[in-house]
Amino acid sequence: MRQDTCSRRNGRRAVHWHALSVVSGMLMLLGSHSGAAAMTFSQALDAARQNDASFRAAGYEFDASRYGVPIARAQLLPAISLNASESAVTGSRRFANGQNQEVRLPLDYSSPQVSLNMRMPLFNFEAISSYKQAQAQAEVAEANLRVQSLSLVERLAGAYFQLLIAEDTQRLAASQVEAYRTQAAQAEQRFQRGEGTRVQVAQTQATLDVSRSRLLEAVDQIEQSRSRLERLTGTPQVRANALPAKHQPLALFPERLGDWMEMALRQSPSLQAQERIREVARQFTRRQTAGHLPRVDLVASLGRNENDSTNSIGQSTTIRSIGVQLSVPLFNGGGVDASVKQAGMRESQAAEEARKERETIEIDVQRHYQAVVSGEQRVQSYLRSVESTGLAVQGARRALETGLGTNSELAEALGVNFSALRDLTQARTETLLSRVRLMLRAGMPHTEVAGEVDRFLVDTSAAPAPAPAPAPAQ
Repeated sequence: MRQDTCSRRNGRRAVHWHALSVVSGMLMLLGSHSGAAAMTFSQALDAARQNDASFRAAGYEFDASRYGVPIARAQLLPAISLNASESAVTGSRRFANGQNQEVRLPLDYSSPQVSLNMRMPLFNFEAISSYKQAQAQAEVAEANLRVQSLSLVERLAGAYFQLLIAEDTQRLAASQVEAYRTQAAQAEQRFQRGEGTRVQVAQTQATLDVSRSRLLEAVDQIEQSRSRLERLTGTPQVRANALPAKHQPLALFPERLGDWMEMALRQSPSLQAQERIREVARQFTRRQTAGHLPRVDLVASLGRNENDSTNSIGQSTTIRSIGVQLSVPLFNGGGVDASVKQAGMRESQAAEEARKERETIEIDVQRHYQAVVSGEQRVQSYLRSVESTGLAVQGARRALETGLGTNSELAEALGVNFSALRDLTQARTETLLSRVRLMLRAGMPHTEVAGEVDRFLVDTSAAPAPAPAPAPAQ
């Protein structure tokens, strides 16, 4: 009976060491990833700007819109055309001579014609409005490109910080597994010496198994976060820089909410895009109004004809002309009036959308500003919590060593400390993300935002990987 009990105990121990070896292998795999150099946020942003489809599409849209300006300007410049033709004429001509006799003569000649024509607008209100509308549309495309650029920064920050949290969670989970493994080994040793109970061994082993499952979840989260970041940057096996071990808050500049609000209303690209869309609608209304106005053009031509008719065979004619052409619309069935009213409604719609965007920016700036301020307060609270839970872990460990505590109390203290460390990382990352979003809503350049992120993070690629668990003694 005792031999069967020892066999079962050895079997469970073998299973436990097998599971530990699997976790150790995963830690070694993560250690191989950590050996590669981490990518700074600025480097990730440069890669994403070269790879992200949404941002590249906005760039092509901007390039295409810029060509609309010279296309519209061409309607205000002289248009010159050259026409040349040569016709071969064959046939016959019949006529009566002086004796009233019919005469039939064959015809076989060529008739070359050359003309040079020029038309230059003197007054074309529709062309003027079209040119200003094209300029406004190019400015809209430029503002949209900036919007997409800042949107890319925000999407990249979300993916980058998610990977940062996942990697930090993995490090915490690995250290927790190691702590619970040591606790389980000590419980087993005390049981072998007759100082502990089987229940204590089972409790420590159960806690260790739960911590291993959390480590596996953390590893999966790393792979998912890394895959998301790889799709944005187009770079395989991306590693993120980490938060520094010691938290050093940086002052928010400017400090006042009103200054951030003023900055956002002055340089927000999304608000600038809406304002330019309103200008596009206004110029479109002016274009429709041009349907009531006359058009004046300067026209000139120079032409040379040879043998242009049967009566001028052997003759050439050169004609030069210059003049002014006036075109006045009189009536088109009321279409112009309806078009003007429709364009006016679109202009009012654009004005309301600009007002809506302004209100949205004000709300977002206030929300992210408060998130940064309150986030720093949360970080300070979690720092105190980490310190107090760390002291609790030390006290529970000493109490267990002196026989005044239990394994459950130590495991609980370790779990609370792990949760506090995880919440601290989450709070620090969320505060940094709120800071990024605040800067983006204020319309700061993407390079300045990326540089601000890099100021908060440190390169941990040289940090040692988590040590694999030792092999079981034979």
